[in-house]
Amino acid sequence: MTKRPSKTIKLEGFEEVMRKLGDPRLSQQPMEELLTDASKIGQSAAIKAISGGTGIAERSINYKVFSRTMWARVYTMIARKRAMSIDRGRKPGDNPSIEEIASWYFSTPFRRHWDMSRDNRSKVVQIWQAIKEHGAKGKNFIPVAREEIEKELPRLQQRAIQRLEELAKRL
Repeated sequence: MTKRPSKTIKLEGFEEVMRKLGDPRLSQQPMEELLTDASKIGQSAAIKAISGGTGIAERSINYKVFSRTMWARVYTMIARKRAMSIDRGRKPGDNPSIEEIASWYFSTPFRRHWDMSRDNRSKVVQIWQAIKEHGAKGKNFIPVAREEIEKELPRLQQRAIQRLEELAKRL
């Protein structure tokens, strides 16, 4: 089983302004905005990196902000094994089954929706053969999303700190 990619980023520089506020509940809205903005940046970067193909993977990228614990994540709804295959690619000979290719090609896992005409069967087999011979290049959407969040995080943190300081001045 492959390890689920994750990265914890510790937010720094908030201690002093949090002491000024006194009540940590006052910081909830600016912190939620920071997490939401960071998540949207990660989602957008992942979608851009994974684009192409049928669009299923692009549409599966989402994010969730957990307000109570001040935690957020960007994720895909596709199966972990498939997501890792898209992210890392495949080596020649490490090919998926014909059914997996057909599922991707027809944008649905349900066989009853597959149009297995002669032309479509031929295309599915061609894709399978190409992956078998040449492999498939990875999209690297997971590290791209992480890097984009890390790049933008100092700016987002500074904005959140400024909002918190404005709140502290009003008290």
